[in-house]
Amino acid sequence: MTTATRRTPRISGTRVAQEMLMEGLTSFTRIAEAASGSDIVRWRSGHRHVFAITHPDYIEHVLRQHADRYHKSVEYQLVSAVLGRSLFTDDGESWRRHRMMLNPIMGRRHLNGVVDLMIDPIAEYVAALEDRGDRFEIEMVADMTELTLDVVGAALFGRGLGSVAKKIGSAVTTGLRLGEIAARITIVAAPPAWSVKFFGELVHHAPLLPWPLDQAQHTMKTIDRMIWDVIHDREANPTDENDLLGLLLRARDEDGSLTASRVRDEATTFMVAGHETTANGLAWMWYLLSLNAGHRDRMVQEIDDVLDGRRPTAEDIPLLPWTSACFQEALRYFSPVWVIPRTAIQDDEIDGHHIPKGSTMIVPVNAVHHDPRWWDDPGAYDPSRFMPDAGRDRHRFCYLPFGAGQRVCIGMSFALMEGTLIAAMMAQRFRFDVVPGHPVQPEATLTLRPRNGVRMIAHQRTATVPMTA
Repeated sequence: MTTATRRTPRISGTRVAQEMLMEGLTSFTRIAEAASGSDIVRWRSGHRHVFAITHPDYIEHVLRQHADRYHKSVEYQLVSAVLGRSLFTDDGESWRRHRMMLNPIMGRRHLNGVVDLMIDPIAEYVAALEDRGDRFEIEMVADMTELTLDVVGAALFGRGLGSVAKKIGSAVTTGLRLGEIAARITIVAAPPAWSVKFFGELVHHAPLLPWPLDQAQHTMKTIDRMIWDVIHDREANPTDENDLLGLLLRARDEDGSLTASRVRDEATTFMVAGHETTANGLAWMWYLLSLNAGHRDRMVQEIDDVLDGRRPTAEDIPLLPWTSACFQEALRYFSPVWVIPRTAIQDDEIDGHHIPKGSTMIVPVNAVHHDPRWWDDPGAYDPSRFMPDAGRDRHRFCYLPFGAGQRVCIGMSFALMEGTLIAAMMAQRFRFDVVPGHPVQPEATLTLRPRNGVRMIAHQRTATVPMTA
């Protein structure tokens, strides 16, 4: 490694800690802004060196070119206490082996096979909305959270068992909120990785805990028990179902199949982590479309032209490029995954800046998504950025709602299909307008979500034929 020759701008670690405790994770967005004139800034958090990087070249260095020098950060130790050892929390050779095994499962051919499973709960949700009348108010974040849990549950467990997601929905939501608090404390206190892992194991297995740790333990055990019940039932009564659980149980490579515990961990991760980002992305999309009626009208026209009142199929998804683009642009404008943390496992150098082993690397995604160097008029909601053949000259590491590089989210294709299907089926029947005067403000918790929700008025469109298959 060459000797570093560039001085990295520094900011006050004390100020960062104060903002973190008072205002939560939103402070990282301002940290990136504090590095005026630079694409890298550093500070100290306890014993840790922390760097924020905002240039796509630097991000590519960490996430792709030299990804072997960076592992998931210490905060993921808390996540693994609930999710176990899945692709989301794994590292090294174990991650590489399991990623190769699971890549085919999330490919287009298999995902097309679960579209019908995904559509059923969406159709049920839309029918329930229709029963409420021609005009009524909904809270979009809550509705999209429940709907995406139902869709993920149906795709994962198949017909008849998708209700498992409903039963543990409150536990999942509670777990995510507790996780945000724990992550905030971990970032501020900067404890060593072994202590975070020990704490997570303690919460999971200790026989008696004080409040609120007992609540966290109950949440973990509720999710764990119900997922295991489904897996054991499927093992005892094997089927040829093409739901994602069946695909996980049948996955294998030259070294064998997935262990039962690994199936549990991957299924839990898919359900717990897989619905939250999509739900918030959809809520942001409906909000942004209500502010941009022309884009919304174009989406409705495309949906009506392609579907003509019927239920969509897998073959229809490529025929809805504007609908998909509306969802993808919402993921840029208000990226639910708003920060990507990594830990340097060896000394490194980025464009002359020395990165000591053990440093935490932070990618503030929303800062990158709104950088005018990479995006024309970044403050405008413009779905045309994501139409086919658009953005060919755009740096591939400036759009990061699913991460990037070798560890790009394996569920990306599923999420885009899900978002497109939900948008199409809801827009067939309803127009959604934000309630006048309702404050919509982003809040960065584990995901970027609306602080006060998104209250909207649903207007049923003119009578159409029933949504038939």
